[in-house]
Amino acid sequence: MIKRLCALIAFVLFSNFSAAQSVAYYPVSSILSVSTNPETKFWLDARFQTNSYFSSLATEVAPAINLNDNHKGRFYLGAGVRFNALSAIGNNSDLIEGYFINAGVRSAPIEKYPQIQFAFELTPYAASDFESGLFRSRLGVAYNFSHRKKD
Repeated sequence: MIKRLCALIAFVLFSNFSAAQSVAYYPVSSILSVSTNPETKFWLDARFQTNSYFSSLATEVAPAINLNDNHKGRFYLGAGVRFNALSAIGNNSDLIEGYFINAGVRSAPIEKYPQIQFAFELTPYAASDFESGLFRSRLGVAYNFSHRKKD
C-alpha cells in the first residue's frame, strides 16, 4: 500500500514538473517552487525544501486562485497540505505534516522582462495535529515560461 501511495505521489509531482510553466525560488526559506501557469485563473504549485536531510524532505502542494488579471501584479489565494513521504516510511509517522493558507502576489515590475517576477506570500501554517503553528512570510524570485506580453 505504501509503495503504491509513493508511486502515485511521485507520478503527480513529476507530471507537474513536465507541465511546469513557472519556477520560483524563495532564498530565505530555501524553497524551490514549480507551478502550472500562474496567469490562469486556477493554478497548482508544488514546493520542495532544498536545504534539508532526506529524512525530513518536506513537500507542499498548493492549488491557488488568482483574484485579479493584472500582469504587473497578480494577487492570489490558496490552501494546501505539507507532507513528507520519506518520513512516513522511515519513522512510521504520519504522511501529512500540516496545512496552510496562502495569500500572495506575483509582480512583474520590469517591463522589458515581464517573465521575471517577484513573489511575496503570507502563509499561516498549522501542524497536522493542530497543536502548533507558524505564521510564515516568503519573498522570492520567479521566472514564468508561459508569459506572453500583453498589448
